[in-house]
Amino acid sequence: MRNFIGRKDYLLKLEKLWKENKTKLVSVYGRRRVGKTELLKVFSKNKRTFFFEALEGVETSIQIKHFLAQLSEMFQEPYLRDLDYRDWPPVFELLSQKIEQEKNILIIFDEFPWMASGRTKLVSYVKFFWDKKWKYHSHLLLILCGSIASWMVKNVVRSTALYGRMSENVLVEPLQPSEVAIFIGNKRGQKEILEYLLCFGGIPRYLEEFNFNQSIQLNIENTCFEKSGFFVVEADKIFYSQFREVNLYKQIVKHLLLRPLILKDISQKLKVPSGGGLKTYLDNLSLAGIVGKMSQIENFKVAKVPHYYLADEFLRFHATFILPHQDEIEHTSFKKNFAKFTHHRWHPFLGYAFERFCLKHRYTIAEVLGFSQKVLGCGSMLNHQRGGYQYDLLYLRSDATITLVEVKYVLEPLSTSIIREMESKIQKTSFPRGITLEKVLICNQVPTLSLEESGYFHHILTAKDLFF
Repeated sequence: MRNFIGRKDYLLKLEKLWKENKTKLVSVYGRRRVGKTELLKVFSKNKRTFFFEALEGVETSIQIKHFLAQLSEMFQEPYLRDLDYRDWPPVFELLSQKIEQEKNILIIFDEFPWMASGRTKLVSYVKFFWDKKWKYHSHLLLILCGSIASWMVKNVVRSTALYGRMSENVLVEPLQPSEVAIFIGNKRGQKEILEYLLCFGGIPRYLEEFNFNQSIQLNIENTCFEKSGFFVVEADKIFYSQFREVNLYKQIVKHLLLRPLILKDISQKLKVPSGGGLKTYLDNLSLAGIVGKMSQIENFKVAKVPHYYLADEFLRFHATFILPHQDEIEHTSFKKNFAKFTHHRWHPFLGYAFERFCLKHRYTIAEVLGFSQKVLGCGSMLNHQRGGYQYDLLYLRSDATITLVEVKYVLEPLSTSIIREMESKIQKTSFPRGITLEKVLICNQVPTLSLEESGYFHHILTAKDLFF
């Protein structure tokens, strides 16, 4: 495990709850691999803690045996391992007795959905013991933590059984780009840091797989293109560990790989009614961090119907480079596969991924540019009329300003030729009257001196401005 990076806001929130010296019930949830367990381990340091880590995919009786073994270890009472309990009430009664004399105690049920074996009965038991026993403790903080975000939201965060009992619901999100840069450190340059972000996002567990003494190409070969590589079967684990109707969820993601879609379009492609069922599937994908929702800009107004887009960087990388070669990866021992599997596709992939990256972090970009408080709406804007044009990112602002953002991922520094390209789009566009145009360029490389000195763009941002 590398040094713990970031998460200051989460730790401060949890510490504040702990220092209030009251009995509290808290949920911590988020997508698989996002670092919830490590966050809670850091938080629990120097605290009297019962940290129960559930087992994936086992029945209740085995979970209980595992629970009692950990309880035995905490209280140094070996006989607890031999107790033959078959359901949770006697286990929680025993736990209540053991913590009764503890003045300050932190209890963490990690991977609570696994602990519940996917059923809601355990939530009812927690509610019962919370009401009858645990909430009367002098200082107890009980944290229910889980990776199956849709299950956690439905059965814990929005649970009718736990309504009015939760003190805080903490959604743990991926590392920010600046935190990923700190995680990787100074052994790799800005170019490679950006490539890691575009291919694997801000998932801490993914970043832990890489040896940053090596190039990203070597790391991808070792972890993605060898049959024993960590990422070869990771995509399946993402789906099978979180969803029941796996094939339907995979089909949704497959269609969103090509471009963002509205609910009606997804319904037509899947031949599934666009009612509550499909909306629930999309909400579950959103809670798992796989899909995002964004409003497009149409005729300089925020579209009423939002578009869904694939927010998970790794699933895009997997579909582009691993899935088409899955059979070869799993059945051959040839190692130098990066050039072979990414031939002619690496830089186009990074270019499209960079556009997605900027759209995903559009509000961070507004903060960097200094007008985040003025944003009325933002997104891409496409027009098929007058020869067609597209703005990669466009901001509608309350100060009578429209900010046009051109996103470029290039192999060589951009020259003044980009000005002609931008002006061509502007000439085709019928802008609202009485507004001021601001033009912004976001590029992965520092542009040429001639472009900077031209003064054409109001702002030029590089990747460094976004994550350093």
